[in-house]
Amino acid sequence: MDAPLTIHQHIEAEELPPNLGSLLDQAIARFADKPLWIAMEESGPDLTYRQFGALVARTANAFRDMGVRKGVHVGIMLPNVPQFLAGWLALARMGAVLVPINPTYTPDELHYMLSDGDVEFLLIDTARLGTLQAIADRPGVPPASSVMVWGGVRDSGPYRDWDAMLAAASDAFSVTDPVALDDIINIQYTSGSTGFPKGCLLSHRYWLTMGKVKSVLWPTFERIQCDLPFYYMGPMWRFTLAAFQGAALCVPPAYSLTRFVERLRRYRIDFGWMTDPVGMLPETPEDGDNNLKLIAIFGMSQPLREPVARRFKVPVRDSYGMTEIGSGLYMPMDASHMAATASCGIPAPFRRCMIADESGNPVKPGEIGELCVAGPGILQGYYKKPEATAKAFWNGTWFRTGDLFRQDENGYFYIVGRIKDMIRRSAENISAIEVEAALSAMPQIEEAAVIGVKDALRGEEVKACIVLKRGWTPQAVTPQMVVEHCRGHLARFKLPRYVQFYEALPKTGSNKVAKKRLTEGEGTPCTATFDMTEGVWR
Repeated sequence: MDAPLTIHQHIEAEELPPNLGSLLDQAIARFADKPLWIAMEESGPDLTYRQFGALVARTANAFRDMGVRKGVHVGIMLPNVPQFLAGWLALARMGAVLVPINPTYTPDELHYMLSDGDVEFLLIDTARLGTLQAIADRPGVPPASSVMVWGGVRDSGPYRDWDAMLAAASDAFSVTDPVALDDIINIQYTSGSTGFPKGCLLSHRYWLTMGKVKSVLWPTFERIQCDLPFYYMGPMWRFTLAAFQGAALCVPPAYSLTRFVERLRRYRIDFGWMTDPVGMLPETPEDGDNNLKLIAIFGMSQPLREPVARRFKVPVRDSYGMTEIGSGLYMPMDASHMAATASCGIPAPFRRCMIADESGNPVKPGEIGELCVAGPGILQGYYKKPEATAKAFWNGTWFRTGDLFRQDENGYFYIVGRIKDMIRRSAENISAIEVEAALSAMPQIEEAAVIGVKDALRGEEVKACIVLKRGWTPQAVTPQMVVEHCRGHLARFKLPRYVQFYEALPKTGSNKVAKKRLTEGEGTPCTATFDMTEGVWR
């Protein structure tokens, strides 16, 4: 007699929907009049699955009228509104490719995304038109005739009025081009350690796998917290989770730490995610008065885990993932004995995980090495960056995460540190090299190194270590001037909080900045460290 299937084998044996459009069709058929989009704090109309499906159809027809076809790259630069999510699903139906763009980007950052991503059409918030117009004459920017503007445009000028286009479009959309499970749907940019953001080539299988795995391994939800910006991967996998279960996404205008707990109660959210800043909020008697079935955490500090579970009277479970791999590790719901430990859990379904040495060979249990991940649905490479793609894999199979791990004798994985030169500030990954490039463009700076500084609230903060050119002094080139220069090149979350001036930075034998030694205090500083938030020298 055959042994019963494990939960992992059961998940892996079930057939996935053919593509994201099919997932939406199935969800509409099953949950037509259930809410899909709940606009928190009166930020817009709520939508049922049926109503959202009609919006997706109108969006696809409007895109088609613009000339979008299968394989075409379309940028979306919108706030957290249904039109962003509908745009993604409409492109999925058409077999086109989304390039999601952070609405807070500067002109330089927007130009990089448009040109590197080969964006042919752009859907943009009217409030961000100035950013686009600042780079309209640069190569790689879509012409005005290929730009659609959302948000109550009075006079769209050379651009197309997206609201008017949607109003005129049909609620019925006919698919003309077949869309396969492994077709690319996202070029999802992620900050890494090798310079400017790289575009991860993510398929329909990637998103369907994430949604399927979480929908089976976690409880069945009714209301899912969805307060991250929609240019992230988080809201997109939350949609696939919701579509498998018939749940609603509870979407606020923006994330709020001060209103976080109140929102959980007011909107009866039963799946939420928490970070260290939430866990450090003052405890109140009302914390346990909620509908939560699960709190998901992603690397929350180990001492906070048990107090959060106690305060909110709900299981807290960690997991590990990244843009390149989607789900990697997870803590099972029945592993309550491990939930308060520092472990990220065990490999998720569809994933094989190996801790490797510097040659790509597996290490022994208990030894530290780089976590490598393989399995169907991970990224298919970095867009237009074959060398980076080749370096990211061992033998073309095992994706190298750049994170150091160990595994205990029971098979549980623990993150130890990072190989990558990347700073993790709250939920943001910040490439140190990208910030250094912005600093190096300042004429007065001879050399700059950027490192992460531990911070109790945000995990890490950005610190700029600067050597000025001969003839310039910290009195003439102030920290405020340095950060103001960066403001023209970087989004706000990437700006250095700390600035320190040096006579010289520590170097390796190959004359590169020795960042580890710099972090440990080596170098020749000529000033204290200036804290931009507090406005003081330390």
